[in-house]
Amino acid sequence: MASQTTSDLPARPASPASSEDEHHAELVWLEVSMIDEILDYIVSSRQSDTESIFGFHWQASQVDNLSEQLDARLVVLNQPKIRRFEYDYKSETVYLDIIGESVLHYKVQIGLRDYIKNHIAKLLAIANDPTIRDSLRSIDEPGTANIKSDGKIFKQADVSFGQAGTLPSLVCEVSKACQYINCSDADGPSSDWVQHSELFYDDGLDQQPVGQVDLYLSDFVGLAGVPTACCRPSSAELAAGVSRTPQIILMYERLAAIFRVARHMHSPTEFATEIGDEEQNPYEVAERRVAEARNEERNETERRVAEARNETERPRKAAEIERCVAEGRLGPPSSAPEMWRSL
Repeated sequence: MASQTTSDLPARPASPASSEDEHHAELVWLEVSMIDEILDYIVSSRQSDTESIFGFHWQASQVDNLSEQLDARLVVLNQPKIRRFEYDYKSETVYLDIIGESVLHYKVQIGLRDYIKNHIAKLLAIANDPTIRDSLRSIDEPGTANIKSDGKIFKQADVSFGQAGTLPSLVCEVSKACQYINCSDADGPSSDWVQHSELFYDDGLDQQPVGQVDLYLSDFVGLAGVPTACCRPSSAELAAGVSRTPQIILMYERLAAIFRVARHMHSPTEFATEIGDEEQNPYEVAERRVAEARNEERNETERRVAEARNETERPRKAAEIERCVAEGRLGPPSSAPEMWRSL
């Protein structure tokens, strides 16, 4: 196995596609030249249940397919794919984050992704403007295979939405150690990405953070061709007092609920959820409403069939009662109320 050291390490570049905080493991420098050597380190780190950040030199002319090659070999070894792959073209350095994928992290990721997807679907259902509808239909999740910024390649983030074949305009990263959401946004592929790290929940606080994440259609598809009302105000517009209504609002309370549900799923005996944390899936709600409507329709049909049958039987019953009265076998209504009521 190739040697490794923690000395003389190049500084890791700030990444808009990863959460940089004190919980990240120490960067370990690898002297490797073959994919098999890299795989040995990855598997060994995972087997020892440690979180590691591996850095190593790799020629820029050979980096394009490195991530895909590593993923393909890991699948053969029955190992999870690499979650964090970064490449700095300036120093020709690869950075691999070997992190444990817990139920907590996975459920937060799924909860955040589903929340945004559901609200995009709701916007599409009520949108009348064909331009807005076409823009909403163009949104893909995940947006693209790689996120590129500032001369670097960043692997796809946890939650990413954008147009097919373009740089995603919205990227969200979930920290499994702290309850942060990182939203990176840009005006287009040529723009610099800006990372916003927001604390939205902490058990140690007497009063939880209050706030929201405002999302606009332009966050997902860029500014080109998008109606002004659906574009995020620029810095100059904000300075001039311009404000617009966001298309999607992520309240901190909802983000906290997503986290509490994920934490409960991770450790049910240690953590509990609160009333209202489990948000109903709109598709399940729609299916339930369709089923209820079908039941009501079936009950109404059965009622009408019964009424029609009674109307058909009414002349026969009337004739039978008249015959019974004529023959003296049936007295006035007071003597046989049930038969008379059947009419």
